[in-house]
Amino acid sequence: MRIILIVWMCMLVACTPVAEEVKKAPVSPEVKEPVVAPSSLKEEPVTRTVKQTGSLGTFVYGLSEDNRILSIEKTGALWKYKYENGRLASISGPQNIDFIYNKTKLGAIHSGPNRLNFMYDLRDRLVEVKGAQETLHMDYDSIDEIRAVRRGIAGETSIDYDKKGKIKYLTRGPVTTNVYFDDRNRVRSFDAGDSKFILGYWRDDKLISLTALGPGVAVSYGPDYPPFEADVISASDNSQFTAAYTDTLYKVVDEYIYCQYVRALKDVLFEGTSYTVYVNYFKGDMAGYLAMQYRCIPYES
Repeated sequence: MRIILIVWMCMLVACTPVAEEVKKAPVSPEVKEPVVAPSSLKEEPVTRTVKQTGSLGTFVYGLSEDNRILSIEKTGALWKYKYENGRLASISGPQNIDFIYNKTKLGAIHSGPNRLNFMYDLRDRLVEVKGAQETLHMDYDSIDEIRAVRRGIAGETSIDYDKKGKIKYLTRGPVTTNVYFDDRNRVRSFDAGDSKFILGYWRDDKLISLTALGPGVAVSYGPDYPPFEADVISASDNSQFTAAYTDTLYKVVDEYIYCQYVRALKDVLFEGTSYTVYVNYFKGDMAGYLAMQYRCIPYES
């Protein structure tokens, strides 16, 4: 009996599970999207070029196969553009400019000691830009159209739209500017009483003239179609652009005309007329428009 009891106790011990120490899985640190330093980005080879000659000097624009600007070479200055995931990440040269992204949104622009910070709301709408001389505030309506852009404390531009969502009126203080479109939804003119700004177009919907109560500036493409040459005609600019590819020629001339002539107020971060032309012609948004003000610097320098 004693032997049976001992055997039974041994079996009981053997069948009892041994308590194991419960180990907690290690907690991974929060993963943040890496910000790639512009200096580490791979430099892409130039496969296309556009040459500009005339009284302003001789410049060479280098582009990629898919028409992204990679370099602008001027007398005594070389600007280089670098990209990350297809987005412009930096412009280096006489002035260095970095474009910092938060996932898919433009989060900041660094230019020397200056830094613009872009703030978005829970609906991913750009609502505030800090860092310029005047902080920008954007107000939206219920369908996410920008209704007002406030510069600092006092300055405000109100924006009204037509039934097609096109900008119809720009109001700043007591002045209202009427915006007119043609039957192809292209901006044709801005009319603020004594102040008028008229745009003209060519084939392929290319902008070829800007008139503001005077001669303005014109672009002559050709003589062949599709064109490989473009002449700028104005009182102070007789630049001629030549390229081996029409789409490359269009790309450079479009940005050159916008930066040199549409963007008239260089020291103002937001201006209603240039914004209206940008969103209509380049099909961009407010963040892209603000980035364009910095992309224009190599064209203007």
